[in-house]
Amino acid sequence: MVVIAACVHSAPSLPGPELEPSITAFQRTILGALSGETEIRPGLKLANRMDIANKREARAYLAAQLTAIGLTAERQPYGTDSENVYAILACGKPGAEAVVFGAHYDSVRVAPGANDDGTGVVAVLATARELVKTKNRTRDLIFAFFDEEERGLVGSRNFAQMLKDRNRAIHSVHTIDQVGWDENANRAIELEIPYEGAVDFYKQAAAALKMTMPIWETPETGSDHVSFRRLGYKAVGITEEYRHKDTTPFIHKAGDTFATINWPYLASTTRLMIQVMTMLTNS
Repeated sequence: MVVIAACVHSAPSLPGPELEPSITAFQRTILGALSGETEIRPGLKLANRMDIANKREARAYLAAQLTAIGLTAERQPYGTDSENVYAILACGKPGAEAVVFGAHYDSVRVAPGANDDGTGVVAVLATARELVKTKNRTRDLIFAFFDEEERGLVGSRNFAQMLKDRNRAIHSVHTIDQVGWDENANRAIELEIPYEGAVDFYKQAAAALKMTMPIWETPETGSDHVSFRRLGYKAVGITEEYRHKDTTPFIHKAGDTFATINWPYLASTTRLMIQVMTMLTNS
């Protein structure tokens, strides 16, 4: 039996299915701009988020979205024209530990990166938009967008090191990567090398929303959660059924487009993440 990592009895349950239309409308707008379905600014559609010029556009767009939500966008430049974008939702308690929720915003050069990892990005933004409305949080929330995941987790490694160098008290780190494919319609997610108690915690969050969904534990080490684990942080990756063979066939291909996204599944997973973050910051 896995020990539950945090007490959740005082955590309020956010609304359930009625959130989904609002989540989907918000996410379609942002993902359309990031994946080249629509213009990210007048006269410009992004073919990818690997080329430097395109990443600059994506960073500016993400910073603007954080500002529109009511947060202060911050930048972490590192290397040569590489940069993480993040925002802190403070609980107002001096010295409070933080929960990190992040996704990588870059793509490979040949792909518009709608699922990999545009879906993770819009899951983080939609969660941030809901969590700014909550009161009486006991932990800070750090919403982060990592550069250069596709080049060896470089952005998240730099972000994790920044937290370490600042001696930032971190409760846990949750990174989300590819949550837009669900061909078997079971709404399942995989938790990649979850920290002790994480699986039970996510199952409690699903139960609070009366959601029926498999939550699998896998040993996958191919995404940003690994950057934090290597420095000793409690971290977990969240994804679609990558190891259970219900994952996009378009990974790192030109076909990773807006048209391939399963919007009800993305909204369902996002709703779960809103509940997880609410419970973690009210425990």
